[in-house]
Amino acid sequence: MALCALFSACSRQPPAPPAPPPPPPLTQWPQGVTVPLKITEQLTLEIPLQYERTAIESQPAPARAFISQQSDRAEAQFDFFLPNFSGYTLQNYRNDSDPDKVEVVYLHAGNRHEADPGAPGEYPPNMLKRALAESLNAGNYQDQYGLRCYQGRVPSARLTCYGARGGGEDIMLTTRQPPYAPGDFPQLQARYFSTRYAGVRIAWRTAVRNLPRWREIDARIWRFIEAWQVAPVTATPNAPGPGSQPAR
Repeated sequence: MALCALFSACSRQPPAPPAPPPPPPLTQWPQGVTVPLKITEQLTLEIPLQYERTAIESQPAPARAFISQQSDRAEAQFDFFLPNFSGYTLQNYRNDSDPDKVEVVYLHAGNRHEADPGAPGEYPPNMLKRALAESLNAGNYQDQYGLRCYQGRVPSARLTCYGARGGGEDIMLTTRQPPYAPGDFPQLQARYFSTRYAGVRIAWRTAVRNLPRWREIDARIWRFIEAWQVAPVTATPNAPGPGSQPAR
């Protein structure tokens, strides 16, 4: 009996150490920048964390690889808020349906041949040509806010809009007409290929009520891209780690 008790005591595991205390609550949105994101050979970005929804997560998501996990290209995403093009705060991030939010859904490398006449892809002149041939009613349109917005051949609340966005390039976006169902959150979305930076695809979306500001929104996105551009990172001994640069 004594031997049994002794064996039981010897096999008993020591108590687990107490769990570490939770981190203190945040008093402001995290500062700093993302790791360098190589979009193309001509474009590498470090995005300020105030424009990153995932910055508040305890385990931020790694940079999204584009094309495949073996690619050295990344896909960038970021958000900002109207009217002042500001970033996230501990208050505004709680509302996923904030009508003042603009989401850049993706920014990634495109195929430079997308701008060839008739090529597949997201180059606006080619997209418009295909849409007019396949689904849009060329004679049923309205001009608004510097855009020509076409009805589809099958009547619906959806409009497909096309216009010049500046710099010799065009934009194509979709939006919706009222009436809207109660509780609905109608959005407009732009997506297109640009020949800048060796060819990139970009898509952004926001509430339909911001359609009058589409040109201003699009221009600000490109201003952000220009401001956040950094030199491509090369592996060097004892180099400082990614994300160590000050916030921009």
